[in-house]
Amino acid sequence: MDEKILLVDDEPNVLLAFQRHIRGKFILITAESADKGLYALKEQGPFAVVISDYRMPEMDGIQFLSLARQLAPDTVRIMLTGFAHVQGAIDAVNEGNIFRFLTKPCAPEVFIKAVIAGIEQYRLVMAERELLEKTLKGSIKILTDILSIMNPVVYWQASRLGRMAKKLAFRLHVDKPWEVEIAAMLSQIGCITIPDEILEKNFNGATLSENENKMFLAYPLIGSQLVANIPRLEGIAEAIKYHLKQFDGGGIPNDDIKNTAIPLIARILKVVIDFDKLINAGNSVVKSLEIMRRRLGWYDPDVLAALEEEIMDAGKVRIIPLKEILPGMVLVDDIKDSSGIVLVAKGNEITDVLKMRILNFSRVRSVVEPIKVMLQQRDK
Repeated sequence: MDEKILLVDDEPNVLLAFQRHIRGKFILITAESADKGLYALKEQGPFAVVISDYRMPEMDGIQFLSLARQLAPDTVRIMLTGFAHVQGAIDAVNEGNIFRFLTKPCAPEVFIKAVIAGIEQYRLVMAERELLEKTLKGSIKILTDILSIMNPVVYWQASRLGRMAKKLAFRLHVDKPWEVEIAAMLSQIGCITIPDEILEKNFNGATLSENENKMFLAYPLIGSQLVANIPRLEGIAEAIKYHLKQFDGGGIPNDDIKNTAIPLIARILKVVIDFDKLINAGNSVVKSLEIMRRRLGWYDPDVLAALEEEIMDAGKVRIIPLKEILPGMVLVDDIKDSSGIVLVAKGNEITDVLKMRILNFSRVRSVVEPIKVMLQQRDK
């Protein structure tokens, strides 16, 4: 089996005994203390299974495996315990923190059987994650590609939001950054019910009338209701519902939810959406950040700080002829034709579909060249 196993026990003889029994069957890493076990999880992972002794001098096995759960939530946790500590182990299992426990002395065949069961459980968890992260995300991408044809303004915005939101998710150490990206991509889905002229006005930073504003502000709830119909996206639907909510509780929806009670994904979306809107209203990056800093109480301070850090670490800018555009590049300036009409707005990431669209434009219109693009840094 290719998966790695971590065994933590403060008794060297126990570690050596298990190493002899399972040599050649698993990739086994051992640690003689809880601290060394936590270090191994950070530096030598990922591990499919971690097995810990219950009684250790620094911290007991339940405490260690609780910390292990925070560091590596997908890793399956097993505890070794003496008969005197069975009740503590049972409590740990009942609390849902431990996959199973083994009593000392543990026969090699019992130990091996438990590890194999743990590996199978880990594979199930990872298979489900792959389904959610890749298959579901791929399906949503198809929907957004269709949206790009039906309503390019909404699509271009959703694409930009998804890219920036995902970067902030990594900076904020969000457990499931893919959820943030998907929430951003789907955050504008409710806009399909809004007339194009109102979307254009809002996109360009123009003032909406009272009726137009009321119609526009309904889109988060509509989007939330649409997404809530997709299995396993209930949390994303809730984030979409609150993504215009201010950190101090102002904004919509008009309820008592505020501060960290607002879903973190919604707090991230609030920052990236407002930043995107300010940029598209003609403000520079510096000016946009200044405006956001002056809006006291609007934003989660940690999320706003992450945005500032991301912008400071932005990739290098290049000026290239149109024929050299490649998927993954981001437009720093609008692409315009010779009459000044914007063909593709700045901030959009070049995809295969968008590249083809731009090159097709150039065949029927005179497009202003060269263009300015930014090379993105790879996600870590």
